[in-house]
Amino acid sequence: MRAKKVTFQTIADSLGVSKGLVSLAIRDKYGVSEEMRSKIVLKAIELGYEFKKESKEEKKSITLLVKNMGILNEDFWRRCILGIEAECSERKIAFTILGWMDGRDGEDFSVSIINEKCRGIIVLNQCRRSIVEKIGRLNVPIVFVDMINPIDIPSDQVMANNFGAGMQAVNYLLAKGHRDILLFGNIEYSFSFLQRFYGCMKALKHAQKRGEKVHGYTVIDCVKTHLVEDVYQDDESDLCNDAALKTFFEEGKAVSAVVCFNDSILRRVLHIFRKKGIRVPEDISVISIDNVQCSEDNGITSVDIPKAELGAQAVRLLADRLENKRSNSVNLELNTRIIERNSVKYLDHEKN
Repeated sequence: MRAKKVTFQTIADSLGVSKGLVSLAIRDKYGVSEEMRSKIVLKAIELGYEFKKESKEEKKSITLLVKNMGILNEDFWRRCILGIEAECSERKIAFTILGWMDGRDGEDFSVSIINEKCRGIIVLNQCRRSIVEKIGRLNVPIVFVDMINPIDIPSDQVMANNFGAGMQAVNYLLAKGHRDILLFGNIEYSFSFLQRFYGCMKALKHAQKRGEKVHGYTVIDCVKTHLVEDVYQDDESDLCNDAALKTFFEEGKAVSAVVCFNDSILRRVLHIFRKKGIRVPEDISVISIDNVQCSEDNGITSVDIPKAELGAQAVRLLADRLENKRSNSVNLELNTRIIERNSVKYLDHEKN
């Protein structure tokens, strides 16, 4: 049976207020307190009210939903946001950044998004399932960047080819003669880390099938267990287990190279190496995946993730849905490339 259309009167009856008050609140007019406006908008979302789309003459506006504003200081995401900003500028689209952990709950920023007359949402990196469920009720297009949509709602996804990035990193080391390789990073931290790990392992297995004597090591550093329905990380401490890495080298494990699953891990690995007097690349070779400032400043060979392009493509997908009324979901994966610097030593096994 067809669901009954939710009207101003439906919302008014549910809250015990007048239809006129609901109209003022929904249309963002004067004469309604912010507390009452929020209450009415939240009830409208709960009941499934279809908010009126803005006309073509009105300025387009989208919302960028991030974990918190601290992400603006992270080099990787700062470059991704610059890509979003450039593409929005080109298309004359305004955008607002909201942090879902910055003293807000899902209800608070749902109201903010409605009041901004938002026409689309880009979710960056990580987000609670409960938050996604709330924004899914707003009836606007959603694009997820570097994360998987955790619920069954129409949406698009933009990711780097993280599996391919892992394969590139290990294949590069193999081509340089390395046969004992440490893979370092918490694979529970994010879906991209897990894919990078699988890519590394695939490259190692291919080498073994070719008859090469290669060994891949991992540090047991999955220090937290997260419920499937609410996967997100609060801080950088979950990226990897520094103590486990120190123990690994204190036990004298014979590895010639390390793959760091991102540049934040790279920074911590280099810090540990400096304290132990381990030189790169003289004593050990290092490659990272990300290619941001830590790799650039320390001359580390890195698999480059197309950060600005991730952001730009997210905007293009939103624009395509809005302008062409596209309804099918798109999963876009961007290729990566090696940026060669001076952190990987060539090992000539024939001389050994």
